[in-house]
Amino acid sequence: MMTQTPGSPAYFANALDVDERTIRRSVQTLRDAGFPIVVDRTTGNLELASDYGVPPIEFTEREALATLVLFQEAGDRLDGNLFAALRSAAAKLASTLSPTLLDVVEATRPRLATKSGAVDEGSSPSGAEGSAVERPTYPSDSRFETVLDACVTRKSLSVRYKGPGVPTLTTTLCAYSVFYSRAWYVVGYSALHRETRTFKISRFTSVEPSDAKYVENLNFSLESYFGDAWRFIRGAKIYRVVVRFSPKVGVNVAEVRWHKSQRTQIFPDGSAELEFRVAGLTEIVWWILGYGAEAEVVEPLELREMIAEHARRVLERLANPSSPNDERFRKGPWRGL
Repeated sequence: MMTQTPGSPAYFANALDVDERTIRRSVQTLRDAGFPIVVDRTTGNLELASDYGVPPIEFTEREALATLVLFQEAGDRLDGNLFAALRSAAAKLASTLSPTLLDVVEATRPRLATKSGAVDEGSSPSGAEGSAVERPTYPSDSRFETVLDACVTRKSLSVRYKGPGVPTLTTTLCAYSVFYSRAWYVVGYSALHRETRTFKISRFTSVEPSDAKYVENLNFSLESYFGDAWRFIRGAKIYRVVVRFSPKVGVNVAEVRWHKSQRTQIFPDGSAELEFRVAGLTEIVWWILGYGAEAEVVEPLELREMIAEHARRVLERLANPSSPNDERFRKGPWRGL
C-alpha cells in the first residue's frame, strides 16, 4: 500500500480504520525489522525509500517450479487485485529463468496441480486404498520426485502400495498427473486394475522407475477425470443436491464457492439455499454433517437418509460408549494419560 500510495499517518489511519498512534507504532516496528520507511519533509507523507527493492533471488529448479505452480493455481482460481498480482509475479519469475530451467519448469507444470474443495475427512479418492482413520503422512522426497519425474518423462513405474487394512499390492503405473489436496496424490493407469486410478503417494512402500516409456494419453486431464465430483471421489450417478442453511450460517456459507456447479439463493432472514450438481454423494455428506443442525438437505431423499443414518449412529455412540470399562474413555484422552 505504501509503495503505491504514500500518505500521512492520518491518511493510513483512516484507510485502515485505526488511530494514528497505531500507525506510528506499526511504522516503528517495520523500521526495526529493516524496512526503510522515511518521512517526506515537505508533505509529511510516509513512504519507502526510493532505492528500496527486493534483492535478486536465485531459485533452484524445484523452488521455481513450486512457486510458479502455486502462483498459477491461486491466480487462475481466485479473483481480485491481489491474485492478479500473483499472476503478474509468476510471469516476472518465468522471465528471469534460464532457457534450460524454463524448459524443465514448463514441461513439469502441466503435470502438477492443486485440488481444492470442501473439507471432508471421511473418505479417500476413488480407486485409492483409503481410510478415514489414517493419520496424515507426507511422502518422502524420493517418492514424490520419482513419481513427478515419471509424469514428465512418461516412463512407467513399478510400485508397491499399502493401504490400511488391506494387503500390499504391486502394479505397473503409468503416472499421468500429480496433485495436492491435503496430501500428495498421483493419477495414472494401473496395469493391475486395468483402469485409471488415484493413489496416495505416501502409501507407496516402493517406487522403482523403468526405462519403458508409455504412450501419452492425450485425452487425459484432471478436470475431466474428476468431472462433477464434489472433491475427487467421482460417483457413477449425477445428483441434484439442494441444501438449506439456517440464518445463523446462511450468509457465511453462501459467500464461498464450494463447487463449480453451485447456485446460491440468500433469503431476507439470512438463511440460504445452495444447489449443486455432483457425481456421487460420498464426499458431500461429510461437508453437510459439518454444519450439524444448521443444515437441512432438501433433496435428494437418498442424501437425507444418509444424513439421518449418521445422526442415529452418533446418538447410539453417545448413549453406548465404545469401552465403558476403560478408564481412559471415561476420563478422556487429555486426562490421566
